[in-house]
Order: sequence, then structure tokens, then C-alpha cells
Amino acid sequence: MVINSITIEDILPHNCSKFMKKIPEKDALLPFILLPILLVIATISLSVTVIVMILIGMGALYVQSRPRQKNRSPFFYCWTLSSVICLFLVFEIGIVRTLKVTQKEHFIFLLLFGCTYYFFYKMKAVADIELFEGPKGKLYSPVLTSDSYHCPVCQLEVNERYFHSIWWDCCVFRPNYMYFLFGQVFALMTLVFGTNLGLTTVCKPFEFYGPILLPMDCSDMYFKFRYTFYFVSCVYGIGYIIVIMLVLIKQLFIYLPKYAEPKWKRLMNITV
Repeated sequence: MVINSITIEDILPHNCSKFMKKIPEKDALLPFILLPILLVIATISLSVTVIVMILIGMGALYVQSRPRQKNRSPFFYCWTLSSVICLFLVFEIGIVRTLKVTQKEHFIFLLLFGCTYYFFYKMKAVADIELFEGPKGKLYSPVLTSDSYHCPVCQLEVNERYFHSIWWDCCVFRPNYMYFLFGQVFALMTLVFGTNLGLTTVCKPFEFYGPILLPMDCSDMYFKFRYTFYFVSCVYGIGYIIVIMLVLIKQLFIYLPKYAEPKWKRLMNITV
């Protein structure tokens, strides 16, 4: 009797297993270890929290400023995944269990999180299909046009390419741009809503307008580790809020007009 061994590649879909082989284990696992350690270190004191958040921000700025061909590591995409998982678990396992979040607020948070997941999932799925999967499931390079750009990370010529997102490990181009944009919008809404719920749970809140609460006093956060960790995670979430706002401002002035330009030209030709 012959017993066939089953591997992880046999269980995963073909597209996933193909790209899993390209991911170095160290680069993929390091963010899931490093981020929780940094958040735990940040609970020591307020000054340490500020230092850790500044170091994380400086690291992100350095990565964005260096040449793209040096950013082929999956570390950055895995950092995004580890951040999402960590913040989600803090909210679900920590904040919600304090029983200070209503069922309605919890439902709104899960709805916003689900929309965020859907749009980013579609963004990556469209990128994988359009750039890497041909009609017969073979790797191919798109037919070159006048607006083709060589992506130093994907190592492909990409038609109508806007930019490569190392934090999502895919090119953003015309077919998946709106998924990227709506994903960023819902991610901003999710983080704003979730971090506010977290801060008003662990800090002393005040009534801003009607049922809307805002944090007022967080001076006694560094006496109990559990609440300190929730607080530090919310501060990390605020950092992500600032980053997403900058990304959306850039889209508003640079890439959204570029995306809408062909449609405006077609509309003007029709009316004329």
C-alpha cells in the first residue's frame, strides 16, 4: 500500500502555492514576531512609546524613499498583514471584552473591517490575474503599449501602471485602482472608528456630540499592562491613520485625475 504525503502546496490553491515558494521564511515571519515585541516594549513608559512610534515611522519613510528594486522582499507585505491581525485581535480579544463597546458599535466595526478586507482582496486578486495569469494559467508579460512601465519589483512591463505598493506586494494600475482607493477609504474609516472606541474604553472619555465620545484623559495608562497594551496599539493605529490620510491626499491630486482623464476625454468627444 502506497501512502501519499500531503504538503502545504497541495492544500493551497495553485496561485497561492506558486508564490509561497518565492517567499523567504525569515522575511515572511519576522514582522509577526517583531511588531508584538515593539508594542510590548512601548508599554514601558510614555517616552518609550513615543520613541518606538518614531522609529517605526522613520523606518517606513526610509523604505519609501529608497530605490524600488531594493524593496522586493515580502517583509513589507507581511508587516501590513501582521499590523492588521494584531490590531484586529487587540480590538476583538481586548477592547470588546471590557464590555464597554455596544453590540451596534461592534457590528459597525466588523462591517467596516469586512469592506476593507473585500476591496484589498479584490485589488490583489485582479493584479494576480491581470499580470501573472494568462488565459491558460501561464506567466506572461502584457502586450506593450505607449503607457507601459517596467516594474522593478514585479519584473514585468505593466500597462497603465500607476505605482507599485510594497505594503500590498502588487502593482496598482487601471484594472485594480478603484479597489485600492476604496480599500484605503474603508481602512481609514475602520481605523478611526476602532481606535476611537479603543481610546474611549481605556481612557476617560467625554461626550463630544450626542452619543459620540472622544478620549479626554489618558494620563494613568502606564500602571496596568493590559490597558497599556491596548493604549499603545491604538497609538500605533493613529500612526496608520496619518499614513492613510497622506496616501489619499496623494491619490486626490496625482492618481485620481490620471484615472479619470480617459473617461473625461470620451465624455467630451461624445458631447461634442
